[in-house]
Amino acid sequence: MEIADGVFFFAGRSGERLRRGAGSVNVVVVRGEALAMLDAGVTRGGAFHSLRGRMRACGLGLRDVRWLAHTHSHWDHINASAAVQRAGVARLAAPSAEVALIEDPGKNFRGFLTDFGALASEVFPYPSVLARLAIWYAWGRQPRLRVERALEDGDVLEVGRRIQVVALPGHTVGHAGYWIPDAGVLVTGDLIDLENSQGMDLNNPRSDYGMALDSLRRALELEPEILIPAHGEPTVGRHRVQQVLSAALSGGLAYPERIREALGNRVLRLGKLMPAVFPDVPLSMRAMTMMLVLVVLLHMERTGQVQRSERSGRPAWMRVE
Repeated sequence: MEIADGVFFFAGRSGERLRRGAGSVNVVVVRGEALAMLDAGVTRGGAFHSLRGRMRACGLGLRDVRWLAHTHSHWDHINASAAVQRAGVARLAAPSAEVALIEDPGKNFRGFLTDFGALASEVFPYPSVLARLAIWYAWGRQPRLRVERALEDGDVLEVGRRIQVVALPGHTVGHAGYWIPDAGVLVTGDLIDLENSQGMDLNNPRSDYGMALDSLRRALELEPEILIPAHGEPTVGRHRVQQVLSAALSGGLAYPERIREALGNRVLRLGKLMPAVFPDVPLSMRAMTMMLVLVVLLHMERTGQVQRSERSGRPAWMRVE
């Protein structure tokens, strides 16, 4: 649908249960003299076929896409990139810190989970090949891609109107959003997740809690009229957008204290701590939420708020007074 003048929003798919195409992201297309596509989703389960059909219904053709720009390297955002390029002349752009991961599928996969090192088994206590199979089943194989333009904060993509790169690290260290000033639209990628997470989207070894807080503050300063996340519905209206971003920020700022309260005087492993911090998390979101708690714990460990110990050869966490 056309959510603002010349800015089209195409909803992705829910990631709440494992199925082909699950979690394929929202895609935004900006129309000027040519088209720019922001993220591409996945090809599995007919997700890309559906996207192409909905674009046609809006009078938009893949052959007219000049730039395909990504918010970051994760497969649910980039998997359909090769299909977009095959359909036309789209050039691939991405934040500079994400380029090496986009161009190296093996390195990119490790950044989902195994780069946590020994802590990875606390989140996913199974062979990593099962995680690889789940990703392959839902999203397909990552294509070999070549990024033509590495983007920095403040860079502009031109398609007859300006699309400005806004560094929004946190979900990954190179994560970026896209600001369309003439429409007041901010495309936030995985800065927040309005569908599958607790607000802040910190669900991988390359997430950084402190960076994410700063990025939420920056998004607030832009005062967008429309906020489009990668997962979940857009938010329309400046006041409502400020409410959503402020809620994510205030909720995120409370994470360390919630963790400290859940720990109390106990020493807890991650599997016991996570449900004490975030009760009633569905099974499908358990691993994602455990990663969020782990990312915050690692920040708290670096800042002297908690410390790690060993229980039966496995890491556990305690408060530092």
